[in-house]
Amino acid sequence: MNIVNSQLIKELNETRILNLVRSEGTISRVELAKRTRISKVAVSDIVSRLIEAGYITEIGKGESTKKGGKRPTLLKLLPNNGFVVGIEIHSSYAKVALANLNSEIISENVVPYATGDTIVHVLPKITTLLDSMLKKKPIYRKKLISIGIAVPGFIDYEKGELAFAVTIHGWVQHPLASVFSERYRVPVLIENDVNARTYGEHLLGAGQDTDNLVCIWLGEGLGAGIIVDGNLIRGRYGSAGELGYLELGHHLTNPALVKNLYTNQHRFGSIMREQHLLDTIKLKIQYDKHLSHQDVENLKLEDLLSDEQHEYAAIVREILDEYAMLLSILCTDLIKTLNTSKIILSGKIIEHSEYLLDKCRQIVQENMHNIPFKATPIEVGTLKEEGCMKGIISMALQVIFEPLLKTRSFKKASIHYQ
Repeated sequence: MNIVNSQLIKELNETRILNLVRSEGTISRVELAKRTRISKVAVSDIVSRLIEAGYITEIGKGESTKKGGKRPTLLKLLPNNGFVVGIEIHSSYAKVALANLNSEIISENVVPYATGDTIVHVLPKITTLLDSMLKKKPIYRKKLISIGIAVPGFIDYEKGELAFAVTIHGWVQHPLASVFSERYRVPVLIENDVNARTYGEHLLGAGQDTDNLVCIWLGEGLGAGIIVDGNLIRGRYGSAGELGYLELGHHLTNPALVKNLYTNQHRFGSIMREQHLLDTIKLKIQYDKHLSHQDVENLKLEDLLSDEQHEYAAIVREILDEYAMLLSILCTDLIKTLNTSKIILSGKIIEHSEYLLDKCRQIVQENMHNIPFKATPIEVGTLKEEGCMKGIISMALQVIFEPLLKTRSFKKASIHYQ
């Protein structure tokens, strides 16, 4: 066996052992050898290296087996002996979080900036905040493992920068990953924000029970993350799941079905974005109730969606019926094309409206009535506002936790080293 293959197997076995210790909570060397089919001697050597590196520790004796004999020594992950940073970029603010090896967020802060502000002005604000967070305890900087950055738009994974973006278009084709890798000397991963959210729901949220799912994000824009056989599908140029660019086309043979929402839009992303839904509801309330612009100006979407007993409830439901029809079209087409095991819906719109969820499920069932497919569960994401951050933190942790053979191409494509 050549040196390269020997080293790869050694690293792979270390990752397998570390993953098991993390997932099981506590486990013995004997059980590790049994579960991984690695020799007891090799497991002992790997455990010694991981203990020396500070990733795991011995915590005492476990119970003897039914046959009796020596009680095994139990091992446990040391979650606060390694840290990753998650950065979530939005059009007018960025979230910066520090997390440990268990994906637990230790501290989180927000950097505000003006909508349309350039990457040149924003990045120094983010790095200044991150510097102050890392300085709170010397171990944070000393044990920093990696940085994950979630951004809206298409990503050039080879260069570690944005290739196309609507909400932060001034950031396109500017160094992003390299700024952080050069400053902090750790691997830096950059990922689309909806993909990060999807990965978070898969590992930690509503998608933990399946390796085949689609997560649809309803927010400033419209997009989806796709996981097939446990792998995130990005597509040739990283734009897989961009549902917002689908043409309305033949789906609107009868525009009267969306008479409130439809204002000559050409794409699903324009008609289904959060702000358009809120503006449509406000306009309908203003017109039907003979109110002024000032009367409806301060109405908030979450309040309108959550409280079904308020005076505008009937108007809201009328528009949500239209929205549900559009959403059900997307869900039905995804079921037909991907035969996915689950569809997860995320975003403030769906999280605050049980009515919308029920209506969408109902229409999908009707659409699938004469099609020989099994019904696909449609659920709301459980991570909510933390979804994107939890996802990008989990991705950053892949540097030490993800099996190397499974992610060699992933590492090459999207993790940047200095």
